Amino acid sequence: MATYVGLDWARRGWFGVVLRDSGEWDADLFPTIWSVWKEYSDAARIFVDIPMGLPSEERRACDAAAKEKLGAAQGSVFYTPVRAAVYEQNLDDAKAINEEAGFSIQNQAWSIVPRIREVDEFLDSYPTACDRLFETHPEVCFAALNGGHPPEHSKHTDRGRRERLSLLDAEHDGATAIYERCVATFTEPEYGPLVSDEADIVDALAAAVTARRDPDRTEGIPPSPPEDERGIPMQIRYPSATRQTRLTDLDG
Repeated sequence: MATYVGLDWARRGWFGVVLRDSGEWDADLFPTIWSVWKEYSDAARIFVDIPMGLPSEERRACDAAAKEKLGAAQGSVFYTPVRAAVYEQNLDDAKAINEEAGFSIQNQAWSIVPRIREVDEFLDSYPTACDRLFETHPEVCFAALNGGHPPEHSKHTDRGRRERLSLLDAEHDGATAIYERCVATFTEPEYGPLVSDEADIVDALAAAVTARRDPDRTEGIPPSPPEDERGIPMQIRYPSATRQTRLTDLDG
């Protein structure tokens, strides 16, 4: 039975949701991307919410296209720093390098630079992983599942999470039940939360549901992606649109 993994960085590690063709599922918190690969290198597809493929001298086309797709919600997409900046340890030095490429580094982007570097170093060690490891962006996925319209409410609110879970339930029967089990297991244990933000669980679940789709039912922006200097495609994968109308506002 094929296995599909969705990953999102959750402060203390990579939170992963694992779906199987058998209908079984699992979830775990992984300290590194290497530990994910050790456990699931035989997965059919692994979708991760982190930039893969680093630019050398300009903004990535996929980041710009994602912002355009999300419109007013484009703030959830950050321009990926150039590779030289990603490997700087000091923000001021990294910004100076990036500004030579014509754009600055957003503070939110800098906060995930260690994870960008981690995945880049992993792909340097395992370049063939690009056959199964793909970049995604949850908000682009949700917009696609909602007929091209970004969800109305923030994923950090109860209403926003329910709005997104409704979209995932239409894709994968029992998605909300998986989410609720993960919340109970990873955010509410007696010894303290392993995942502090429930939105990270929603995002990992969205990545897993998208990974489980047949490749011909997903799309990439841009469709014919450029490659970075090491041959890694710079592309964001997301579901082919399935809904024609926007979700109505949820009660409560």
